[in-house]
Amino acid sequence: MIDEMKSETSGKAQLLEYAVYTDSVYTEEALKDALIDIYSRNCNKDVFESHDRATVVGAYLFTSRKTYEDKSNWIAMLIKGPNDSEPNVSYNSFNIKALSEQNDKVKSKDEIELEKLNRYLGKRGLELCSLSAKLLKIEQDHIDAADAAYPDFGPEHLAMIDRLDEQAYRVLKKKYKLTDDMLTEVDVFAMSYCK
Repeated sequence: MIDEMKSETSGKAQLLEYAVYTDSVYTEEALKDALIDIYSRNCNKDVFESHDRATVVGAYLFTSRKTYEDKSNWIAMLIKGPNDSEPNVSYNSFNIKALSEQNDKVKSKDEIELEKLNRYLGKRGLELCSLSAKLLKIEQDHIDAADAAYPDFGPEHLAMIDRLDEQAYRVLKKKYKLTDDMLTEVDVFAMSYCK
């Protein structure tokens, strides 16, 4: 268990349990078993002022404390409301598929490219997510500069952004020996791997 949240009104007592799933088996059956176990251990807790136990119980599984920071990263969840005869379990199929592929020992073309890019960046004292954040900041600074210079957003506005971006990218590429393709890869991989 990594966190517990409770809330109570006169008509409802809600208890939410958050846990890290540490097994490497990501089948729906294994995830459901873990959720049912959490539910069974917590559904009768007497932690409310006006209720003997929760009227709504939820349990969420995450792969780590870090993934829990963004609560949308759950891999499976259970909800049992007052009108439910049994708890309802839902699965985040996208996250489960990614985790299963991560454990299959066969690297995809993208995984191989990402490893190569990370090694290359690492040799230059760079890291994918921080470089991506730096590129986004540079682009936003250039948009802000163009907004100030050309508030009418005409062709000069776009031309200024393009010119400033090109200058900044030229400096970065020279300093860290990067190519345009590498900068594109940083943008693409950052969308999936950086939060």
